[in-house]
Amino acid sequence: MSASTQDAAEPATTAPPIAHVADLAESGSLGVRLPDGRDALLVRVHGRVSAFENRCPHQGVPLEAEPNRFLEAGGELIQCAMHGALFLPEGGECVFGPCQGEHLCQIPVSVDDDGRIHLAGE
Repeated sequence: MSASTQDAAEPATTAPPIAHVADLAESGSLGVRLPDGRDALLVRVHGRVSAFENRCPHQGVPLEAEPNRFLEAGGELIQCAMHGALFLPEGGECVFGPCQGEHLCQIPVSVDDDGRIHLAGE
């Protein structure tokens, strides 16, 4: 299990959650603002939740063209709306497009027993 995704519950946390798994349909995505002010995206693919900064490594632009629309039509890959770059949801690696081989900036998250999504370690 990677540091960015979590299937098992974490110990109780005092930090407020950034979202809830109920907010993320399977093969769904959601834009969130982190407590430090960064814009981020959450994706849920194959039951696993991952988080990344909402910034393409190619030109630093936000990834979505419409609010909360970060996945390509098939719901398997994260897509940059600017140039069509495609990223793996497991680790953010670009597998197609002008930034191929680069990675989205991953944000470690955990999911507790109640389905709340927290920044890992908070």
